[in-house]
Amino acid sequence: MIGSAGRLIEAGVTPARWSAPGAALRGFLLIVALLHPLPVPAQDAPAPLPTIPIDDLTSRTLRAPAELQVAPGSTALDQLPTADFRPLTSGQANRGITGQDHWVRVRLSNANGTEPQSWVLHHETSYLDRLTIHYADNGGPLQRVSLSDRAPFEARPVNYRTLALPHTTPAGGHTDLYVHLGFDKADSLTLNLRLTRADLFHDASRRENLVYGAYFGAMGMFLLIAFIGSVILRESVYLHYAAFLGVSMAMWAMLNGFAYQYLWPDSVYWHNEGFHIVFLLMAITALQFSRGFLKTPRYFPRVNRALVAAQWVFAAGIVLRLAGVYVPVLVLSYLGLTQLVLLSVLGLMAYRRGMRYARWYSVAWLVYGVGLAFSVISAGSGFLEWGMKPLDFAQAGGVLESACLLIALGERLVGWDRARRRAIAIANQDPLTGLGNRRALEEAFDRLEERVQTTGVPVFLAFIDLDHFKAINDEHGHDAGDAVLIHLARILRNACRPEDICIRYGGEELALLLQVPHQEQAMEVTERIRQRFARESTRFEGTEIRHTLTAGIALALARDREPDRAEAIRRADRALYEGKRCGRNRCTAHLPEEQADAAPSLQGEGT
Repeated sequence: MIGSAGRLIEAGVTPARWSAPGAALRGFLLIVALLHPLPVPAQDAPAPLPTIPIDDLTSRTLRAPAELQVAPGSTALDQLPTADFRPLTSGQANRGITGQDHWVRVRLSNANGTEPQSWVLHHETSYLDRLTIHYADNGGPLQRVSLSDRAPFEARPVNYRTLALPHTTPAGGHTDLYVHLGFDKADSLTLNLRLTRADLFHDASRRENLVYGAYFGAMGMFLLIAFIGSVILRESVYLHYAAFLGVSMAMWAMLNGFAYQYLWPDSVYWHNEGFHIVFLLMAITALQFSRGFLKTPRYFPRVNRALVAAQWVFAAGIVLRLAGVYVPVLVLSYLGLTQLVLLSVLGLMAYRRGMRYARWYSVAWLVYGVGLAFSVISAGSGFLEWGMKPLDFAQAGGVLESACLLIALGERLVGWDRARRRAIAIANQDPLTGLGNRRALEEAFDRLEERVQTTGVPVFLAFIDLDHFKAINDEHGHDAGDAVLIHLARILRNACRPEDICIRYGGEELALLLQVPHQEQAMEVTERIRQRFARESTRFEGTEIRHTLTAGIALALARDREPDRAEAIRRADRALYEGKRCGRNRCTAHLPEEQADAAPSLQGEGT
């Protein structure tokens, strides 16, 4: 009642200056107020928790009606103004780089459930510093569980790659949750909290291990191939590719949470401080591989200087991170990953410069770089609602990228081999006639020695010399002599099989290596060449030049004879000069001395 009187006074009914006429009225009103007190306004009651039914729970991400509040890091649960909680929508899930703490509250209702409901609440990322969960069943006192990646992995209540809490909501009851998420240092925060029925969570965890295991298995295979290539080929570009693959695998192992789970579960420092170092190492190795693969020092010197400068900047970032600098290095590491998409443009530039293998490189970095860029944008800002989903795309793109880069390296190696063969062919080729030279003759002997031992078919050597070639040069000039040699080379190529070897031995002297069963066949081939050359004159500047040739044939290689190429050349040379001595324009075969008188000799008509 006293309170009611006080409120009347506050309303303006005061005892001051009570006049006689109004005294009775005021007294009456005071008596009425004492007898009938005014209603007391109710105090603000705590807002009820939004409810999510879990009696038929499978798996879901916490969203509205779950609610969100952003608060300073020092704010305790009992200090949170309940009126500041707002529905948690997908558009609010990505918080970007932030040092603020975030609270999510919800009631999980198993009111219609006849059995207790076991569930696991787990966060999306592996690098969340703090996940503190306050929970209470059926209105009981709140319990507190603090999860942190700044504790050894074995301290986690669930053997899982990200922070997770298991709990069971009683049948017909509910569990109130207040989830507190934050970082000790500003980092990219997502509010994607996944609530999964316990048995489904463990099944999904096993499937995840299989999928990620396939990824690391494929990447490990690529790494092994690259390392073997670097050892066998002694090419630094393969070693740089192997280094890039190794760092890339380490980066994804950390982002997936498997590095902390399996590789260094007690290294709290490296798990928390190593992310940005590995990001920068990823950028450095990718640029180093690209410089060697695309030969930027030679073909793109300005771009190469920019790449080297970027590598030094990223290396400086690693030093700063080890010195304790955090946010600037975080931003630099994100920039380092994002700029890798520009390597696809560099690959396109190289392709336009004639590096055909660069097309695979360009495709590889387009896929991987776009995935990394979207991952950084999604993680580092609130512009996208995708959470960490772009990371899955980028990681899958990493396998495709590694395969494309391996194909590009293979095509580059084939190009090297093709260029090497072309260089060898040029080195073994006579520039005037297009026939092989003496070096090609030596290599042909090596190949044919093995073939003879395999097939048993002998090889015959024919030396061919133009008759009176000096007279042709003196009468018509050296250019005319060259035209005659070119004409003869054309006849040789037309008369011989692809496996026969045609050589310009020197000057006007040519040679043939013919693998045929009998000497008579070698004589027939050589005779066709002699007849055609004698029959077809060479036209040079309106003049027809008549010409003939002389050939000497000898056995070069046989299965039952020790190979002696020097002796074979001497025998063929003696047969040639025997033909010249007998009048030229003929083919003569070499025989042992006791059969010399019976040596076959085919002579052209009219000589």
